[in-house]
Amino acid sequence: MTRGLAALAALAVLFAATPPAWACPPPSDEVLFHSCWGQARLAVALLPEDLPLPPAPQDGRRLAITGAYTATDTRADGLPKPVGLFVHGGQVINPNLGRMDGVLIVDPATGQPELHHRARLKHGGKSYDLTVLAERRAFLAAAAADGVSSLQSHLLIVDGRIDVKPQEAAPVFVRRLLFTDEEGFGIYQTPAAQTLREAAERIARRLGPRMALNLDMGSYDFCQAADGGRDVSCGFLGRDETAKLSNLLVLTLH
Repeated sequence: MTRGLAALAALAVLFAATPPAWACPPPSDEVLFHSCWGQARLAVALLPEDLPLPPAPQDGRRLAITGAYTATDTRADGLPKPVGLFVHGGQVINPNLGRMDGVLIVDPATGQPELHHRARLKHGGKSYDLTVLAERRAFLAAAAADGVSSLQSHLLIVDGRIDVKPQEAAPVFVRRLLFTDEEGFGIYQTPAAQTLREAAERIARRLGPRMALNLDMGSYDFCQAADGGRDVSCGFLGRDETAKLSNLLVLTLH
């Protein structure tokens, strides 16, 4: 993780933007991306189908990071498989619900993300409890019809409240989170290795997000920032080390 953390200073420089409004957090070694810095979109990439990633926009910036966890078993043809429910542009890649309580939905038209609890997900004017098989199937049908992308992970903040209990001897890692707040959405990274509870407490104290979703890190940590023709590695894996990854979140800013 040393070289990834060392590159965050350069990453903050890449994402320097117009002075933000009072509630808009500035770029830092913790806030890697925020939609309030410009016109932002988020997309879910399925690997290896979506490789190579398109170049960063000439008038903007791109951040590509690991999203959902990758399973030890594979999809058809031995391709890497995301853990939990996963929909890619309306194509259902994994219909099975994981044990994680969080669900990300990305609108294909606007590129704006929504974070939901799996037991009370709202989409298209309807509410779904994905723990109920019939409702999960109904949501997947709606997601396919609407062309959305969706994935699962652990929620750390739910409706503005910390939703992680302290655990004895909990593992510590550098944590990266996708969060939503009153200004839009962003990517947060802890400055040091922390438990999930500690990460939740820190982002709650510093940013007060409405929702926060844990993203895959550790040996699966892919992070690439691009500004025009310049790339900065901000993760454990190098730019071309994607063979074991099943998915990425790609954030662009104009």
